[in-house]
Amino acid sequence: MQPKKKMNLQSDKDFTQLIQHIRKRSKERFSGYWFNLIKYKDYHFIQGNINDDISECGINRNIATLIDEIKADDIKGVWPEITGYPIEESEEETLVNYLSAQGESDLELIIPERNLARSLNWDRFDSAQEFKTYVTFIYPAILEVLEGIEFHHLLDVGCGPGNFIEAITKRFPNVNCCGIDINVKNINAAKEKKLSNIFLGDCEWIDDILPDDLFFDMVIFCGLLNIQITDKEKATRILNKTLQKLKIGGHIIITGYSPCHFTAEDLTQMGIKVLRKTIPKNIFKDYMDYYLRQLYLGRKNRLKNP
Repeated sequence: MQPKKKMNLQSDKDFTQLIQHIRKRSKERFSGYWFNLIKYKDYHFIQGNINDDISECGINRNIATLIDEIKADDIKGVWPEITGYPIEESEEETLVNYLSAQGESDLELIIPERNLARSLNWDRFDSAQEFKTYVTFIYPAILEVLEGIEFHHLLDVGCGPGNFIEAITKRFPNVNCCGIDINVKNINAAKEKKLSNIFLGDCEWIDDILPDDLFFDMVIFCGLLNIQITDKEKATRILNKTLQKLKIGGHIIITGYSPCHFTAEDLTQMGIKVLRKTIPKNIFKDYMDYYLRQLYLGRKNRLKNP
């Protein structure tokens, strides 16, 4: 038997025709070691280690199934199950190439919570193992985003020892930067760098920490609103309180080493217009290596829904 010829999607029409072809198949029940959700327009795909009844850990598939609309809670946990339309390996490669080339606001990767453990409990952040990853990958990615936005007053929520504020100040010397962190060692380290406007406290109580008349047109969450750092309930309280200090029309960036708690839908419900969601070219790279995948950029356009 000759191998199937590889497809090449040249247009949205080609993509739609392939999806229609896949939807003609009978749905199957899938289980696996972990699942991620990839959203593109009105299409939803499952990524993960799919159980093949042979391999103990299953087969890692970048795009395993096409599914009807679901929430992240539907695939949370270590061994989720889902029903969807199977995707052949030749189609998977084609879809990966097509989706990787889409815009940063078109594609979204949602990684559900697998367990309740908060494995990262940093003391002074620049002594943590993950610090090098932030310096090497995450800080430069945020700085690149900042280059395309006009802003004057920036708040780094969970600023650690101030290394990122230093980098921002160097790149944007006319911007007034503030930082908040709950760890006194981080705050002392930031002050040793001669950084001003660095505040000690739990970011959940930002309205008690910052002066009443202090507002921002750029807020950055670099790791704080992420699964391995805090639970969803506390993260929601922190974000809601912080949004009160963000001016209408101001921007917010949410990213980090571990998966973000919030999706584009969550942010929209909070009164944020989502401008970008991810780095598409990184979504399908090897998860054994680190690649920054989620990077949300939004603009506050109204008050939170009642």
